[in-house]
Amino acid sequence: MVAKLTEDEIRRRIDAVNSHPTLRAAAQFLRMKSSTLGHFMESMRTSGRLLDGVVSYPAEPPDLPAPVEIAAPSPVEIRDTNFWRNKAKAAEERAAESEHILREMAGVFQRQVVPPEWTLPGGGAEGRAVGLIHLSDLHCGEVVRLEETGGVNEYNPEIFRHRLRRMIDASIRILPRWSSDCDLKGVVVALNGDLISGDIHAELRETNALTSHEQVALATDELAAGIRMLGDQFGAVLVTVTPGNHGRTTEKTHAKRMAALSYDIMIGNILAREFANDARITVNTASGADIVFPLFGWSVLQTHGDSMGTGGGQGFAGPELPIVRGGKKIKLSGFATGERYDIILTAHYHTSSNPGTVLANGSMVGYSEYAVRIRGLPEPPQQWLALIHEKWGLRERVPVVLEDPAPPRRPRFRVPAGMVAA
Repeated sequence: MVAKLTEDEIRRRIDAVNSHPTLRAAAQFLRMKSSTLGHFMESMRTSGRLLDGVVSYPAEPPDLPAPVEIAAPSPVEIRDTNFWRNKAKAAEERAAESEHILREMAGVFQRQVVPPEWTLPGGGAEGRAVGLIHLSDLHCGEVVRLEETGGVNEYNPEIFRHRLRRMIDASIRILPRWSSDCDLKGVVVALNGDLISGDIHAELRETNALTSHEQVALATDELAAGIRMLGDQFGAVLVTVTPGNHGRTTEKTHAKRMAALSYDIMIGNILAREFANDARITVNTASGADIVFPLFGWSVLQTHGDSMGTGGGQGFAGPELPIVRGGKKIKLSGFATGERYDIILTAHYHTSSNPGTVLANGSMVGYSEYAVRIRGLPEPPQQWLALIHEKWGLRERVPVVLEDPAPPRRPRFRVPAGMVAA
């Protein structure tokens, strides 16, 4: 042990012993065990290598107990402790970096939900109505290849533009007809998550046409243009934004800071700044997974659907049963906290469904390679359009199909041999 120490270290240890009243105090000063320092001094004494001025060192007080030797941790314990400590530190750094990026690029801060006056209950009036445009699962930036879906569907950024614009055009044409017998006060644009394809899976990072930041830019530009057209047509627009699972910036979905770590909320905040000086347009973003807002006294809860606690679809019913169960769970949890939800907007399953007053949205991307792999039933790309009446609540509704139907295929049937034409 002595041969491995430098002369400076030897002098530092002996000086510490001479300048402290006890060996224990000197060991604490040197941040080592008392027994280790005692062995060192004894080796110095027996080897005759005591430095100048050192003749002895204070002994331990007789009334003090002998130092307790603490067993050194095993290599396995050191490895496991360091592994989890490093993993936790890396996760904390990634979360902090993601939040920093979001705050720097889009000003993501908690926003108070402020419904515009035209959505609040009126003084006894019963003839008002509001249009509802439910937009979710846009998957902007994703690429679906025609040959990989059996010729059923394809998708890319250009098709995204076409389908979103078709939805806006359909809303402008249909809503005035539905509201011919009432006073249409404006429209609600429910941006209900998965606005971009994101990069949460390796296959998406490899096949997406755009990076996540490019997807945010494209989705924001197209949505802003559509919202501006709706404002010109209807005079008032309320935009409500909730996060989905594809828009997250983390490897897995976080329960904490879910909205602050979402590209979907980034899009909402950019839209809020875009229309900050436009009195016709109000943008509200969720602080968590859900957002609740009133429409003429009817309470609307909007949530993407990945956090309803019902898992995926199974059996012949597919996603229908999780959608129904999720709606029930949301209403029950609302009752437990004193809330009542009259209309529930969900998405996530890429399946249009309307059990009761739940509007489960389809998708804009449509039938994809993933749906083929799980043997899902093909559903055309479609989004809900609805009219909410002050007296009747959810009145008209229709899933707007965003692509023209393919020509019908001629049925194949077997002809008996005796019936074959000559």
